[in-house]
Amino acid sequence: MKYEVFDKAARDNVLLASALDVRLDGLDENGNLKESIPPVFGPYFEDDFEFKSIDPESLFEAGAESVGDSGEVEIASGWCPNGSASGGVCKPFNNNRTHWMSTYNGVRNLPVHLAILPGTHNSAFDKQAPYAPSNEVCQDVSPHVQLNSGIRVLDIRVQYFFGYPVGDPLRFSIFHSGTNGRTVQHDIIQGVKHYQYGQGWDRRREVIILDFHEFKNFTAAVHAEFVDLLKTSFGDSIISPTYKELSISQIWGLPGFKNVVIAYHNDARDRSFWPGVNQRWIGSNTPSDSELKAFIDRVGAESKPAGELRSIQAARYALPFFIPSDMSGQLMSWFAAGSASHPIMKHFIINCDWSLRHRLVDNIIYSNQFRARALGLQDLEHVRPGDPAIQGMSPIRHAMLSINDQHWTPSVTLPPILDDEPHRLLVCSDANAEMELDLQGSDVALKHVTLFKGDAVAFVCLDGSRQWALQVQDCTPNEQGNRIPAPGNGEKFIRYTISHGNYVPLVSLPTMAEANSVVLVVSNALQETRIRHDLGPDDIEHVIRSGETCTFMYNAKVGSWSLESVMTHVTTD
Repeated sequence: MKYEVFDKAARDNVLLASALDVRLDGLDENGNLKESIPPVFGPYFEDDFEFKSIDPESLFEAGAESVGDSGEVEIASGWCPNGSASGGVCKPFNNNRTHWMSTYNGVRNLPVHLAILPGTHNSAFDKQAPYAPSNEVCQDVSPHVQLNSGIRVLDIRVQYFFGYPVGDPLRFSIFHSGTNGRTVQHDIIQGVKHYQYGQGWDRRREVIILDFHEFKNFTAAVHAEFVDLLKTSFGDSIISPTYKELSISQIWGLPGFKNVVIAYHNDARDRSFWPGVNQRWIGSNTPSDSELKAFIDRVGAESKPAGELRSIQAARYALPFFIPSDMSGQLMSWFAAGSASHPIMKHFIINCDWSLRHRLVDNIIYSNQFRARALGLQDLEHVRPGDPAIQGMSPIRHAMLSINDQHWTPSVTLPPILDDEPHRLLVCSDANAEMELDLQGSDVALKHVTLFKGDAVAFVCLDGSRQWALQVQDCTPNEQGNRIPAPGNGEKFIRYTISHGNYVPLVSLPTMAEANSVVLVVSNALQETRIRHDLGPDDIEHVIRSGETCTFMYNAKVGSWSLESVMTHVTTD
């Protein structure tokens, strides 16, 4: 009889949880909602042993070796040599792991989408979670510990529960086929923040990709709520896709600490989010080792579209119990490191199960130097107004032009491009006085733009044209309708392009914008378009025709837009 009562209570709770749309573990024995308990993130310190020989300059010359007889730590390849995988993490680390991106030279010279990065498959289904079905647990430690151990890409699937009030962390829970007690707000958002700003080494320059790959029970309104949660939580730390072609070291030069890429696998993503990671999966849960290896090799031979975040899903389930397989030995062979011709060099993000039981993270840290060299990406050059490189006396392929009170001129010209190699340039002003940036040599019709304190403008030339291409958020009538959005995420520019088939006869400028924001309106349409400062009948109106560009700058003091001089004819009514 006792068991029958218990079974009935359990069945009642299952039905109640379903009716309320809450997690089953979120109800107590009386059917009341439990309070969400936040995790406790303890300080994380790598062992003293792991830092004895950290010398970024000498490590790159050391080669793929293990810990030497002297006990000094060098970059190594191999499956946990001279260490132990007790607790699911292969230690001692052969490299600095907590802040490896800011310690070693290789990865910092690469754009995020070209870097080789360690990821975890189904990142928040780990043994440290409150609970999880045994065949879904595929990581040993929490996302917070994963980040401290060198992982930089988290694969996240989110389930929405409308039964929890707005603001309750359980409203957006981690799921695979079921839930495991982890939530986005507590375990991802707070885990990332505690990692980047917790005790120990400075980790604010470590770039993390949060790949929100799957959404369950989401509607358009739920996406809007979730996007707002992510934007509010991460704020200015979000790296806009505008900067996808800048190197990581140039991203460090942007105002503030920008260190989070939000990849959002849904069209409801915000303009500050990147498209979701293209997870290349074999399509079968139980392939043989040889089948999975062949698939990994095929993906490695594919061409990756420019700017795409791409991962290889190097994971499978083992039969007969259908549990994630520990493939540590195979992974260390399939993604072997040591030179520009080793297998790991064909890949970008590498997601696997039990991701820290081996030294794949160390292989990745070591291999990014070869990726940067193979692509001809040099160390970042810091230049000032008046430097010889700005005058065209030497190539300036990977640079940051910094203007401040000590290094200021009334105007500066974009440096000429002297060869067909890839070029990347970030221009930042921290000077109290404004100055003019001459845009000749770029694809911007504007003659010059005024830079104010805190402004940052990025340019690249990747096609051999020897013309600087402004890195800017692009939008169209089909995406935004007839109201042009204001530049966001601290960016100075936005570009709105009208074309045949993507056309509106009347558009309006943003109602408000950050001070000195610039809107570029470009027309390739057969018909003219009228541009208004607002949609009211008495507003100032301009006309743009095919082949023309109109440029507007926002004056925050008076709350209006002014038409700027451009290098093509613009008719104003």
